[in-house]
This record gives sequence, structure tokens and C-alpha cells, in this order.
Amino acid sequence: MESQNKGSGIGMDSKFAIIGTAGHIDHGKTALVTRLTGKNTDRLKEEQERGISIDIDFAPLAYPDGVLIGIVDVPGHERFVRNMLAGAAGIDAALLVVDVNEGIKPQTREHVAILELLGVEQGIVALTKVDLADPEWIELAREVVMEELSDTVFGQAPLFATSTKTGQGIDELRQALHDLALSVRSRDLNGAFRLPVDKVFSIPGIGTVVSGTVWRGQVKQGDVLEVLPKRKPVRVRTVQSHGSTVSSAQAGQRTALNLTGIEKDDIRRGHVLAAEGTLTETTLIDARIRLLEEAPKPLVHRERVHLHLGTAEVLSRVLLLEGDQLAPGDSGLAQLILERPIVCEATDPFVLRSYSPVTTIGGGRVLTARAPRLLRRKRDLVLRMLGAKDSDSPLQRLAALARQGESFAVADAIREFGVTEEEAKQMLEDGVREGLLVELPSGWYSPQSIDALLDKLAQALAAAHQKRRFEPFVPRTLIQSALGKQFPARDYEWLLAAGQERGLWTITQTGIKATDWEVQLNDAESAMLVQMLHSLEEARTAGRTEDELCSVFATRAGIAKGLLKYAVLTEQVIPVAPDVFVLAAVFLSDLLKIARLQEQSGEFTVANVRDELGSGRKTAVTLLEYMDKQGFSKRVGDVRTLTPLATEWLSAHSNATRSFNA
Repeated sequence: MESQNKGSGIGMDSKFAIIGTAGHIDHGKTALVTRLTGKNTDRLKEEQERGISIDIDFAPLAYPDGVLIGIVDVPGHERFVRNMLAGAAGIDAALLVVDVNEGIKPQTREHVAILELLGVEQGIVALTKVDLADPEWIELAREVVMEELSDTVFGQAPLFATSTKTGQGIDELRQALHDLALSVRSRDLNGAFRLPVDKVFSIPGIGTVVSGTVWRGQVKQGDVLEVLPKRKPVRVRTVQSHGSTVSSAQAGQRTALNLTGIEKDDIRRGHVLAAEGTLTETTLIDARIRLLEEAPKPLVHRERVHLHLGTAEVLSRVLLLEGDQLAPGDSGLAQLILERPIVCEATDPFVLRSYSPVTTIGGGRVLTARAPRLLRRKRDLVLRMLGAKDSDSPLQRLAALARQGESFAVADAIREFGVTEEEAKQMLEDGVREGLLVELPSGWYSPQSIDALLDKLAQALAAAHQKRRFEPFVPRTLIQSALGKQFPARDYEWLLAAGQERGLWTITQTGIKATDWEVQLNDAESAMLVQMLHSLEEARTAGRTEDELCSVFATRAGIAKGLLKYAVLTEQVIPVAPDVFVLAAVFLSDLLKIARLQEQSGEFTVANVRDELGSGRKTAVTLLEYMDKQGFSKRVGDVRTLTPLATEWLSAHSNATRSFNA
């Protein structure tokens, strides 16, 4: 691995920082790192022969008080900027190296722009090779360099005049780097492990080794991780950090991992090592893009670019969402269609370089890592939604995701934010406590999504009432389709209860009625209903069929059927058989007569009921079978008795019974 030193490793209470070098080719970055750390980072034969850095490497810089800096040395030559970008991914601060005799050069400016696009906020400037200049020139160079850097992240940075030959300024620079390391923000140790791979190699007898900067979380010997894209499971055999073998490593450390379960050719720079199930690959991301003021021309819709994210580089096509072009210095929302999958998360910074000639033109940050393809651009709703995601607060981004209207589960939070299951649950609970989320049986929604879902149901219910205008209640299942076929049934029941609490509707075990809905009959319909009820009153216990009741209204038979259903639902008519209807008052009167029979004899038969009601046997059988089905009577052989349910029902409807003239 990167070192074969054995030992207990770095203490987990140490202060870590990753500082990357930046600057034009041959300005002395590698020589300065060597003088500071004692390690020559030009390890490749070609690098040593040509005197330039081609690939990235790192050197540890340790201090007696436990501060440990990993200095990432990156190449300065224009042709190797892609390597510089891979090395700059994940750094905490930068050491900008400027040759005292050459000053700020084009590659210097590009490196500074890249650092700013990647969110680097702190740094130090080192003037090198001052042994080759006189004091007056050094002072002039200091003023010119700081003037040119005044509007950059290095505008207020300390500057040190150094010489790797004489040692001038080296001790002061080393102390400044120490102080800078103490000031950088600590990495997230609690999140799920994530390491973008920047180097891969194989050691005889050891196997595949990968290295990079740990962006988040911790890793230890024996952990099972995933290599993404493609989710290849691997196990960590050994861990090294800053050149020492350790039991574990954490966010903010340069780390080398010896892996089992994968060959060297199956993993490369740009891949990501992560805790299982916490990240996924993507070929489409939502993003906010900023074009550099120095960009040579506007970025146009559907332009092809090089995307650098983490240690990955991929060709992409930019779909501008707010206009047809983006002017230098402006920012805007966009979707990036990637020509091969990469791994990223919301808030990840990235850099864009033009397709040809290849120069840095801008960058931005990810808003949605696995975005749906937008079929239309320039839509206010979509732009507002994406704008809401453009936040540094995880809870605000979570709320913005939930506002898309779909259920948000623990697994979604894990993938979106790269956190553990426990952390995801806590995040969702915090969202509920802050009023940003509402928990339903199968997941979480935003309050706005709940309002929208309830509004959909209310509109569907209003439409159902109009279609079935003779029904006081419509079936509860009838309006569920308004939420989509895949909407969870448990969530639908939760929404029905929530809507009732808000006074939107009334629900029964099977039906639902809008609060302001009442069946309204016009004069003609009221007259038809009265005529049907009078016909049933004349038919008494024998009742009438639907055809007998409705056929008399030849041209309005459909309305007559609706009125009959209305009469049944409002309990004015009783369906004693599939196609036999009896006036409710008649049924109640008959039931009261049967109750008197039981008072006299303690039981009754079909014949008893037939004689008491003055009906035919078939009519008596139909009535008694309906009573059996409703639980009003209990049959043993040919004998029946009334149940307590019949007595209760008679008591509840006694007023209606008394008002009917039998």
C-alpha cells in the first residue's frame, strides 16, 4: 500500500485537513511540498525525467500537537488539468504556488477558478524561488500577485516568500499551514462512508489497493462496502491513513484501502466506495450552473461539455431550463444528461469544461442526483421546485423533495443524503417536528403535498356526487383512483380521516359524502318519487319490482331508477329481495305485527306470519328470509324467533311506525 509502516495508526482525536496545491506548471509546487514534508511526490519515472507532475500524489505533514495535514500535490500543466480536478476533489483548503519571477499565469487563474467552483474557501499563497530575485522585486511581486487575487478566494490570504534552496519562509509557511488546518471545518464523521477513488494500483502479495480522500463517515478493517457504479460488493482487508496502517479511518483523511473481491481492472479513478445501499448511480442530474465571467462565449442549450464531479469525468449535454443560453458570469437551472453513469449526491460541487478546446468555463452544484427527465423547459412550477432544492440545509432540501408529491421513505433519505438508517429516521423525525413533513403510514409527505392530495380527493368527490346525484353517499373506493393506481391504500385511509377532521367530508364504513352535499330533487323528480312511494304503499307487504315501479315513467326510466336507489339509501324503501322493494313504513308495521305474534306464542312460523299479514305464502317467505339475513330473526327448523336486534330496531323507528296508517 502507500506505506508499509505498521502501528496503531492515527488517533481519532487528531485534527485532520486536506490541503491541495494549485498553480502554473513549473512554479515549484512539488519542490515546495518536498521541502515541507520530506516526500517527493513526483514518484513516476516520467515525472522525474521531465521535471513536471503528471498525476496526483500526496504527502503527510504531521505536527507534534496531533495536527495532521495531507498535502495533495496536483499537476499544473494544462494537459493534466483533469488530474488536477481529481486531486482537488475533497480538499479543505489550498496552497497557491506562484513563481516570484513569472507571477500569475493562465493556469494559475484556471486553478483558482476551479477551487472556487469546488467551494474551497480558505488558502495560503506561496511565492517561490525568491532566492532568484532581489528584495525590491520580491516586494513588487507580492503587491502585484495580491492585487490580481483581490477578487478571489485568496484575496485575504496570507502570502509567504519562500525558497526551497535556502529554506527562506519554509518554517513560517509550515506554521501557517498548521494554523489553517485548525481553522477548517471538520468533516461529517457520522454520515455513511463515501470515498471517491483517485488512484488504483495492485501490489504483489497484497492485491488491489485504492486511495482517495474520505468525504464522509468512517471505515474500518473488515467493513463490507460497494464499488459504484454497478454496486460491486468488496471487503476492506486493511486500512492505511497518511502512510500508516490503522484500524480505521475517518472523514478528512487521505486513505488507502486494500480490497478483496475485486480486481484492479474492475475499479478506476472516478468510481466511488460507499457504505452499502447509501448511494446510487445516475445519468441525469438537476443542477444550478454558474458560468465564469472569463468564459469565452455563452453556454447554449444542449451544448456538450466535460463534467468533473468528485474524481469522475464524463461527457455531458446541458439542458438549460430557464433560457436558450447562459451568459458569462450568469447562473441558471439546468439538467445534465451524462453519457455514462456516475455517482453523486445533492449539493456536490462540479466543474464544467468546454468540449473543444478544453478549458474551464464554469461549474455548479447538484440539486437532484437521480432526476426525472423534464419534458418541457421554462415551466414556473418546475423552476420553483428546483429553486427550493438549492439549499445547504438538509431539512429544507428534504422538504423540497417531499413537495414533489410522492411518498418519501427512509430508504429515499439514505440514498439522497448518504446517511445511515438511524440518521435518516432522525432527519425525518426532525422534519415532522419542524412542520416540514407529515408522516403517513407508508412514508412522509410535505404539508403542501397533503393539501394537494386532499384537494384532488375533494374534486373527485364533487365530480362523483354530480354523476351519482341521487346518492347521499358514494362508495369510498370510487374516488381513490384520483390519487393514482399505485397510491398506498393505507395512506388513502389516512387522508380520508384527515379530510373528515378538517371538515371536508363525512365518512362511513363504506361511503363518503362531501360536507356541503345534499341530494336536491326538482319538482318533477319529487313528484315522481311520491308516485313511486304511493305505489309501494298500495302494494303493502308484497312490494313491487324495479320494472314495475320505473316502467310507468317510460321516457324517464333512468331517473326513476336513480330515485328508487335514493329512496333505498335514505331508508324510505327496503329491498327485501334482489328485485323486490317494500315501503319502509310497511316493513316496520309488519315487523311490529310479528313482534306481537311472538309476545303471544313465543315463536312464529311462515304460516303464522302469512295469516297475520294477510299475504300469500311466497310474500311471507321473502319477508322472513330478509329478516333472517338482517339478523332480525333466528330460524330453527320451521320455527323462528325475533332477536334483540329487531327489538332495538323497532324502538329506534317507533315514531315512523306510529305515523304509518296500517
